[in-house]
Amino acid sequence: MCRYIIIVWFSFLGFGILNAQQSPKERVYQAFISNQMDDWEAVIEELKPNIATLTYPQLAELVNYYYGYTASLMEDGPKKKARIYNKEAEELVDDLMVKYPEESDWYAFKAAFIAFKIGMSPLKAPFLGAKSMENIDLAIEHDPESPQGWIERGNALFYMPKAFGGSKEEALQAFYKAMQFMEKEPESLHHNWIYLNVLMMLGQSYEKTDNLEMAKITYDKLLKIEPNFSYVRDELYPAFMQSYAARD
Repeated sequence: MCRYIIIVWFSFLGFGILNAQQSPKERVYQAFISNQMDDWEAVIEELKPNIATLTYPQLAELVNYYYGYTASLMEDGPKKKARIYNKEAEELVDDLMVKYPEESDWYAFKAAFIAFKIGMSPLKAPFLGAKSMENIDLAIEHDPESPQGWIERGNALFYMPKAFGGSKEEALQAFYKAMQFMEKEPESLHHNWIYLNVLMMLGQSYEKTDNLEMAKITYDKLLKIEPNFSYVRDELYPAFMQSYAARD
């Protein structure tokens, strides 16, 4: 029994050391591909108390983490928690927009956090939707080759009802541009959850526009890059392959 306790203690100690050695970016990436959103939340909560001492790149990463985690809460989590995280994130972005008004990504993230509020208060969609699109336009205007602006344009067009200007075809074009601009900097793609998400949304856009061949190519590319992406591997891709096999 004593020997067993020692082995278990060292196992937990080893896990703690391994976790401590992982960067926040790596921990968020692993949380994304394994759908362990509690781990993602833990990264944000560890960074929040130190906001005043974070460097600019660290603040940019924190916004990135808020963005992904809030999106997951909008889909699967309690809306009350989504509101809290969205408010914190928007306040952080507002502060960064004042300090760095020429940085296009802040307008893109601002657009995203405004869009999340539409999901919380659909009756505000006419006003908030226009405000979100205005920030997307500003993001692309400030830097036409920044992927984040195109990602948010793609998201807006993909999820927006057709009656209000939504278009899966135009969303596809936006996600494709985002992918191209991201791939111009290969060193930034390693364990980058947003890149995987762009490929997933691009695949879904091909699927929604009945281009199943390109959808398959995109999904296959995604799973080659990250075969452990559990949602795509276990749910999205198998469901797609049923449609693909039945296309004739």
